[in-house]
Amino acid sequence: MFLVVVNLENPREMVATQASPGEAFRIGRKPRIEEGEDVKPIRITWQDRLVSRNHCEARSDGQALVLTRLPAIKGRNKPNALYTCAPPRERKALEEPISLQLGDSVAVGAKGVTAIYWLKSLTDLEGNIAGYFNALEQEKGEYVESRTASQDYDDVEKLDEYSLRFQLKMLQKELPEQVLSGWTDDADLLTRAAIFVEGALPGQKGVTAVFIALERDSEGNIKSEILNPDPLARADFRPSRTLLHRLDFENAKGADIHLWTSKQNHRTFAAESLHGAIDWVAAVPVARMEDSAKIYKDDIGRPVFLYVQTTQGSEAAGAAYIPFLRLISSLVASLLSARADQKLQDQMAAYFSPGLRKIMRESDPEVLKPAMVDCTVMFADRRGHSRMLETAKSDDEILDRLDDNQRVVGLITEEVFRSHGVITDFAGDGALGLWGWPSLVDSDQVHALEAVEAAEAIVERLAHHVVFEEEIGRSMAAVRIGISTGRIAVGKTGPKQQWHISVFGSVANLGARLERIAKEFKIPVLVSDDTYCRIEGFGNRRFRRLCLIRPAGFDESYPIYELVLPTSVGGSGISDQDILTYEKALAFFHNREWEDAIDLLDILSEGDPPSLWLKEKAQIFRKDPPPPGWAGEIASLSK
Repeated sequence: MFLVVVNLENPREMVATQASPGEAFRIGRKPRIEEGEDVKPIRITWQDRLVSRNHCEARSDGQALVLTRLPAIKGRNKPNALYTCAPPRERKALEEPISLQLGDSVAVGAKGVTAIYWLKSLTDLEGNIAGYFNALEQEKGEYVESRTASQDYDDVEKLDEYSLRFQLKMLQKELPEQVLSGWTDDADLLTRAAIFVEGALPGQKGVTAVFIALERDSEGNIKSEILNPDPLARADFRPSRTLLHRLDFENAKGADIHLWTSKQNHRTFAAESLHGAIDWVAAVPVARMEDSAKIYKDDIGRPVFLYVQTTQGSEAAGAAYIPFLRLISSLVASLLSARADQKLQDQMAAYFSPGLRKIMRESDPEVLKPAMVDCTVMFADRRGHSRMLETAKSDDEILDRLDDNQRVVGLITEEVFRSHGVITDFAGDGALGLWGWPSLVDSDQVHALEAVEAAEAIVERLAHHVVFEEEIGRSMAAVRIGISTGRIAVGKTGPKQQWHISVFGSVANLGARLERIAKEFKIPVLVSDDTYCRIEGFGNRRFRRLCLIRPAGFDESYPIYELVLPTSVGGSGISDQDILTYEKALAFFHNREWEDAIDLLDILSEGDPPSLWLKEKAQIFRKDPPPPGWAGEIASLSK
């Protein structure tokens, strides 16, 4: 028996495996197998955002294959349902568990491109795929035919030669000058386009054109807002609520055009909201020209329509103008979308590297929604910057130091981007880096390593900013960095016009505390235990376990580690032998053997701030021992 997962858009992309009775498989974009689980992963390598990381499990049960979706991960929606493997318009959701007999198949999602086949032989796959494509072509033919008939493009022939020439002239000359160039913002563009439409329908009088955004309130009523403050529109103009209630605007696509005429439906135009006799009304989605194109939505997510009505129409049917109106709507949609994309790219430039932005342009915006994600965070802070500003003696000196700090923060950003990270926030003298989100690249196993590599590069590139501190008799790095790893809540927050990336949770708070605690130890880089465990053994980096610390505001204590760096860049430069001595002293410390700990630390303390720090704590505890049940933790007051 063979389990085959295939890309219906490109059947050459597939994963096939032979299945024995009782074998279990986990299917998804990045299936995760926990230690001890007897499950084989089947990874989807093609682009299909309807497939979750851990989407479903398949278990061979003799001649049948039983499929069940996996439970939703906390903070995420439940994986998309499994459907009959038919063209998208004909698919039906299946109840679970689903038992596939030999030759059966299912599709993931109502419009997904991934299918799962259960076959006796791989040679059976070609016939199954051929059957799917035959059904798909038949559906396309029916769809194109009904779509064309519903829009009455033949009605354009009812326009006389003058009208056609007039509209052609408007498109060639007036449209570029009045609409396509010179507009400053969305409202300006929509106003220009509405005025253009009002003057571009030959033979029609009393034309009013507006762009409206629609939404439904909690009671199911339609609310509309005119988006173009058109000075030429009547002050009392309101779109017909009677007609707006007939729009399925929540699911509208580019081809969902509505046209009402007085000759076809007298009852419609008897509504009081129409303010008298109307010849025809059209509601055209603001969408690109493709029939399946999504309707454009404004900044608060409301779909937008071009709404046109005339009070004195010519003999030509309103349908004759629909292609023209749709062209204008398409142009407006393209301009608005391009502007929105540019604004998004400008916003993203502060957070994402150029390479990551390129990937994201082709990805589902949903990847930026807040979710619980396994990540690594890095808090980097310019050491002593505030003090340098306070001691500045002139305005020029303040500005010079601010300019220098700008270059330092820019360098931090460069290294975060270079190591595939994301900048989630900027402080005046530092930045917060994030790795492992958004989940567009296969970085689950490497994000902790990438963060540490970035920290190393930042400290090394700022070696020329190292300052010798007379007070402690050693060189100090220009930055302090705290790194922690684990599950955090992360995602895009705030309004559409001014969103930012936010991180929440104890892991993020721990990273911030570690950056502050590094000040106590007078070293450049501190990492959490989770970060250390994930990268231990990778490369030639050296670490020193400093202590078990309880950060300010935390109820729990955490092992923390120094990333050992050379003294030339402001690190401790401690040798391997001295690391062993320190960690032996730390063991004495945990066992309450204060004298032995202090004796060993005396060997190291000169020129090694962490040894001096631990020696001070041992001396305090020697005089005032910790209570029974103490596990070796040391409280930190740094916030």
